[in-house]
Amino acid sequence: MTGSPSAGSCAVFEVTDKDVLGRVGKLHTKKGVIETPYLFPVVHPSIQPVQPSEMWEMGFKGVMTNAYLACKAFGSEKETGIHELLGFPGVVAMDSGAYQILTYGEIELTQPEIIRFQERVGSDIAVILDIPTGLTPDREYAERTVTETIRRADEAIRIIERSDILWVGPIQGGIHPGLVARCAEAMARRPFQILALGSPTQIMEQYMYRELLRMILTCKEHIPPCRPLHLFGGGHPSMLALAVSLGCDLFDSASYAIYARKGRYLTVNGTMRLEDLEYLPCSCSVCSRASPKELADSPGRERTRELSIHNLYACLEEMRRIKQSIVEGRLWELVMQRMRSHPRLFESVLELSEHRMLLERHSPFSKRRGIFFFDRLDLNRPEIFRFQNHVTEEYSPPSKAKILLMLPRPPTRPFSLDRKVKSMIAPIERSEVFHTCFYVEPYGVVPMELCEVYPVAQTEVSNCSDPDTARDAAEHVSRYLRSSTYRRVIIQATVDAWSRRVTSKVREACLETGKRLMINHCRKDPWSPESVDRLHSILRRAQGRCGGA
Repeated sequence: MTGSPSAGSCAVFEVTDKDVLGRVGKLHTKKGVIETPYLFPVVHPSIQPVQPSEMWEMGFKGVMTNAYLACKAFGSEKETGIHELLGFPGVVAMDSGAYQILTYGEIELTQPEIIRFQERVGSDIAVILDIPTGLTPDREYAERTVTETIRRADEAIRIIERSDILWVGPIQGGIHPGLVARCAEAMARRPFQILALGSPTQIMEQYMYRELLRMILTCKEHIPPCRPLHLFGGGHPSMLALAVSLGCDLFDSASYAIYARKGRYLTVNGTMRLEDLEYLPCSCSVCSRASPKELADSPGRERTRELSIHNLYACLEEMRRIKQSIVEGRLWELVMQRMRSHPRLFESVLELSEHRMLLERHSPFSKRRGIFFFDRLDLNRPEIFRFQNHVTEEYSPPSKAKILLMLPRPPTRPFSLDRKVKSMIAPIERSEVFHTCFYVEPYGVVPMELCEVYPVAQTEVSNCSDPDTARDAAEHVSRYLRSSTYRRVIIQATVDAWSRRVTSKVREACLETGKRLMINHCRKDPWSPESVDRLHSILRRAQGRCGGA
């Protein structure tokens, strides 16, 4: 197997757009380019409700089949190419048969036989024969699967002859983060162009999305960003946006056919029983010409085929929507919508607070559009965490500033250009003693000189204050004051709950740090002439006490 891990992988994968950890990219194979994120429909070599050629016509540029099953169906010495055998003109990826090991405990073929077969039939993407960990709490067993998978990776590197095939290095470890990290680091050191997280199928079947999130992010922390990451067995439209936002680039799934055989109808909001549907919420070629009853009454094989086609379209549509969201910088908003489709998906988002540093590190610093903020879940947004962290950890106010003036959110953005703000700070505009900041949800403290920096001026926030959001932003105000060197703090306070919470935190921080606090309590509009006049009086008194500078 030729090529170094860095040069080989980066040469075949280029990223064109990013949002959160999601990437739109181009994966170059010997058969053509696959645009990521991409879902490979898994096709059975001989039993298939929808033919691969039909998938090509639908818009799928690549499919995945099973090397072990193909070898059993066509013979291990087959010389005909896999593209001809499947009747598919696009990219063909081949899994090794590890899923059969997970299901049945073993298979009849060895890794050398699997690798030779994949090379002989000309697979475009191929997987070594790893040992899946599966959903096991037994750490000792899980460790053995990791050790054996790494051993087999080294064996495969010695065996592989075809360098024009993209080889996949599987990452095992299951629900044990330490083992996932160990396996990810080991695979990243080896010359596999694609890395893949194994063993999620049973975890997803149990709706253990919180554990899945930990697995994916642990994996991402220990592999180089230039390697595309494949999530084995992930393919339900309801979870694709989440997985992409965590950094998964490639997926494969046979769920479209498995669910169809059971009379299940896939949507982005979950799986529906055909008999429970009064209407088909889709306009694909199947749903636009049939009713739920007509589909349910059709013969079994025909019903399976029709449902399979719809399910494929549902996956294809969602993947296109995800890519458009990445390009627009709206992937986070899409994920938050999808998370509300199932309570177990929703609770997985709570885990994101433990990984905000990773999300921030890999997220873009600016976007084509602004961001939306709805509720406490959005506090984990990389953009918000980055700005808050910058203000408290890296930002320094003007060196001569002795008095902090804290103003509420102005009526218009950017805050520094608002006419009411200019009128309010007119008496101190040329004074180096004063420093003006705004206290706004969800950011907390926004210094005047940073109010035009992305994403503050580009954030749309609901007028309905969320208690958790207010608490987090007020804590940010408190942290900023505790680390600052101001002598006095003047706050233009309003009667709303958010301002009261901030005022309370400001008072606590001033008592703790010995800062003098002056509060202008505004019973009505803080920007009214009466409120501004009172503030001007306070500013003049404070200016006089600081020497009139």
